[in-house]
Amino acid sequence: MPIDTANFAPGSAKELLEGLLEVAILKAKDQWSGIKQEMTFQLEFIAQKTVKVIAQLAAGEINDKNADLTLHLLEINLNSALKEFEFLLYNAAQKILSAVFGLIKVAVKNVTGVTLLF
Repeated sequence: MPIDTANFAPGSAKELLEGLLEVAILKAKDQWSGIKQEMTFQLEFIAQKTVKVIAQLAAGEINDKNADLTLHLLEINLNSALKEFEFLLYNAAQKILSAVFGLIKVAVKNVTGVTLLF
């Protein structure tokens, strides 16, 4: 259940920690679902192409050099996708950072009445 930011006023470091963990985990799960979807797409593509290469190699439709080349191109393709994931992970980390410090800002305001500028 999302935190009620209008009323979130932790009375201890433990209560604040619980709230921070909740927003961090929620944000991480949101970001992970997008990353998982893209990774699933990439790996499904590789699995389909690999099975095709195996079948063609077994049937003598392609030689080992062509099989090596095709699989190497799939490796390059995945490497490129992993570079994109580096950005997605960085973006996820930034969203977690914003969520955590957004909740800290809310907690400070709800406890003290002071709105900080950070």
